Amino acid sequence: MIRTKKIQWFLGTLLMIALLTAAPTHVLAGQTPGIIDGADETSVRGWAWNSSDPSSSEEVKVTITSQTTGTVVGELTTSASKYRKDLADQGTGTGNYGFEVSVPWSSYGDGSYLVEAYAGGQKLSGSRVYGVGSFASATGLRSLGIFRTTAYCPCRSCSGRWGGRTSTGTVATAGHTISVDPRVIPYGSRLMIGGVIYTAEDCGSGVKGNHIDIFFNTHGETRAYGTRNMEVFLVQ
Repeated sequence: MIRTKKIQWFLGTLLMIALLTAAPTHVLAGQTPGIIDGADETSVRGWAWNSSDPSSSEEVKVTITSQTTGTVVGELTTSASKYRKDLADQGTGTGNYGFEVSVPWSSYGDGSYLVEAYAGGQKLSGSRVYGVGSFASATGLRSLGIFRTTAYCPCRSCSGRWGGRTSTGTVATAGHTISVDPRVIPYGSRLMIGGVIYTAEDCGSGVKGNHIDIFFNTHGETRAYGTRNMEVFLVQ
């Protein structure tokens, strides 16, 4: 009787391990996570990969949209095939998933432009706003100094039972929601970090002082982001 129970316990444990091991593969299959890392006077950079075929190179389309007229002024394509050590160090396939595409900003004229990217039919995180000409130096910004920035997503490991809900009652959105210490940054504050404008909508037990947690859609994106020291600007 005792031996039978031990066998049942052993088989049950093996089944649980198998389910837990298989779950992440099932969730990631067919997804194309990625992010825009930066946009400057010469190019747009980032990464994208297809988790169902890590050996392939994804085609990335970068769109440039005028925030004044709402029209797309540029569509640029490139291949996400450059080696990224930060991705390789995370065990993300070969790490050959980086992309960089030159942008002819001067041909678009003065203005504020929304930079977005797509791969595998999905929009990548990290949309940027870039100014040209008289819009290059944003006037409504005030530096709050250097903050430690990390990343989180709606998975149980990052958000527990809260999922995509925030402490202010909104639904967290990638490229928009950040978690802050409300004693340092009041809820509702709009902050520019790395060229992206976010809104302080959430808080976390581990977010204290000059620390900001940035919301992403997937856990793979949070691992790729890691920890970065970034200058934070208050959008006034």
